[in-house]
Amino acid sequence: MGRTMLLFLDPKIREFKHKQKEVEGVFLLINKRVIERQELADFCHDCFTPLSYHETFDACYCTKCNAWREEVCTDPTCEYCDIRPKRPL
Repeated sequence: MGRTMLLFLDPKIREFKHKQKEVEGVFLLINKRVIERQELADFCHDCFTPLSYHETFDACYCTKCNAWREEVCTDPTCEYCDIRPKRPL
């Protein structure tokens, strides 16, 4: 640690790097998208697309993978998990 790394998505921006605002943190760069570490929970862990929320089943899912990203709870009387289908779409 202690080193600074500059990431440029566009090579033309390198010309103006002295005018750039420095931002510190841990980031993931994938598919030309910069994701902050705190925001990773809002993205699918397989395809890194933003997660959607299903109000009926009170759970997050990935539309691209067509998979739930939250496990079924262990409560046998849960009204949401009991009726949740195998796939969200």
